[in-house]
Amino acid sequence: MPPSPDKDKGKGKARAEVEMSEEDKAAIAAAEARQRSFERSLAGPSVGKAGLMRDQTEINRIIAEASKGSKYYLNQVRKDKELTEKIEWYQAKRDELMKMANVPRLESEAERILVEVEATRDLSQVIVHCDMDAFYASVEVQRDPSLKGKAFGVGRGVLTTASYEARKYGCRSGMAGFIAKKLCPHITLTEMHFDLYIAASKAVREVLLQYDENLMMASLDEGYLNITPYMNANNVTAAEVVSQMRAEVEAKTQLTMSAGIAPNRMLAKICSDKNKPNGQYEMEFERTVITRFMRDLPVRKIPGFGRVTERCLEGLGVETCGDIFTHRAELLAMDHWFGFRGLCKAYLGIADNNVAPGKREERKSVGVERTFRDKTEDEDILNELTSIAEELEKDLERLQYAGKTVTVKYKLHTYENKTRAKSVGKFISTSKDILPIALELMKKELPVRIRLLGIRLSTLKDLTVADKGIKGFFTSPSKKRANSTEAGRSRPTTPILIDVDDDNELARMEREDEAEVFDMTGEDSDDLVDSPIPSDIGTPPPTSILGKRKSSESDKSAHLLGPVCPICNKALGPGTSNSGLNEHIDWCLNKEAINEAGRRSPVKKAKLEKKGTGNNAAQKGKDKKGTMLDWLKKS
Repeated sequence: MPPSPDKDKGKGKARAEVEMSEEDKAAIAAAEARQRSFERSLAGPSVGKAGLMRDQTEINRIIAEASKGSKYYLNQVRKDKELTEKIEWYQAKRDELMKMANVPRLESEAERILVEVEATRDLSQVIVHCDMDAFYASVEVQRDPSLKGKAFGVGRGVLTTASYEARKYGCRSGMAGFIAKKLCPHITLTEMHFDLYIAASKAVREVLLQYDENLMMASLDEGYLNITPYMNANNVTAAEVVSQMRAEVEAKTQLTMSAGIAPNRMLAKICSDKNKPNGQYEMEFERTVITRFMRDLPVRKIPGFGRVTERCLEGLGVETCGDIFTHRAELLAMDHWFGFRGLCKAYLGIADNNVAPGKREERKSVGVERTFRDKTEDEDILNELTSIAEELEKDLERLQYAGKTVTVKYKLHTYENKTRAKSVGKFISTSKDILPIALELMKKELPVRIRLLGIRLSTLKDLTVADKGIKGFFTSPSKKRANSTEAGRSRPTTPILIDVDDDNELARMEREDEAEVFDMTGEDSDDLVDSPIPSDIGTPPPTSILGKRKSSESDKSAHLLGPVCPICNKALGPGTSNSGLNEHIDWCLNKEAINEAGRRSPVKKAKLEKKGTGNNAAQKGKDKKGTMLDWLKKS
């Protein structure tokens, strides 16, 4: 009997699989991995949340399918391609450096740095991170009790949060409304009510201040406390203090709060997510427990490690914090791009444990942005700009700031961000002074098709600080006190989770990615509405765990005399022209240009022989290794 066609087909397929080379299989596997990575990146910053009813991979696939073909999707494809090229450049650079590296010496130097970082560990302070549970959604349930137990999201065009019932289906903050409906067809979308959120946040803050007068609010719904003095004064444990605090918040606001207890702010923030909602988690104050906890923790769980950092580290074989030690020689060789000391702190679970309200002088800019349906008419765009300038004037008056650099930011319908800036010789704060500059900058860009528009004022001056000289002499004391009191009500806070000595390329790339307004709204969205992004409300500007540049005295003087980049906050010096400022901002925003510059830049010789690795220092390093390094390796 002749063989059936089906059998022949099956044999042919099996033969093809056998004949497929290992290189082909590896290429297919790599392509599938890249696609999964892209879909995970497309899903946004809140992937991997607990309590999902669907597998996260399935959620990522649905989001990718729903947004496919939209301008946002195409823009993400472009960015993903650029990032992939950058990762390939990092891999090539790593291989090049490791070929000429003395690996044992690199490992010895890395271990010496780990010992230095370990020496900074401080377990003496008890830090608490408090995080309200689905804050906006919970406040909306108080406003409309019929929402209780339902899957709903707050915000129509883009969700600011989602109820826990909606989160089970993969809905989350930063997601477009039409995507949320794909994941959860029965979801209800509500309007936002910022006045209610601010009032509820104030009530929570009043309770927390009873436990730490130096409360550091990170946003409307989360903050850090150092409860060590309270514990000592009242002879109570950390768990007892936090339980009491959470009970008081719920009694006063009828809102629940979760909390994490740990020796520093980074660990406390990670712990606050362990027993959500309405729970608390306490980290044991033991080095071995902390390092064991960090060893298996995915790097994405570290505050400040976003999707760019995650993918770049994955490209070097680092997926968990424990992999940082495994690849310590390679990461030290790539210190210029990745910041090795910051990675050491992540591996060891070491971070800042200082808790204090943000200082007014730390603020770099004040701005207002709005998202909307695509605008193409010049008159509509300029009218929107006028309205934004008037809103910015109100914010500047409330916060008591003036500035010298006006930046206009707009997002094209293709999701590309553009900015144009100009500095003036005097400090300004009114729409009368700001608007003509903004109009001048924007008119040069017309005609355009945009979906976001904003104005930001930087190179700030604090108006609550008394003027020196004759102007300050004629200012009445009562007016000075009134200004100081009013500004104090809106003190900006930007908590820094981990400080490192220098900035690095990966940190800058992460900041650029996180600074963008994340939404997946395409042209097919029927429910997109004008969505203002108020300044000084909600989450503060993101700070990367991999590095925030420390300001030197020269930086501060340059900040006062010259323009400051609104993207990277770098002072450009008093001699910088407006065209120079615009060129610098374009460089900050244009990742393609950054990648191209990175590929064309001359190869710098790696400085592998650092100070302290000579014969005598090496011997001292060996003496230091002793029990400390043995402990590090064991843990």
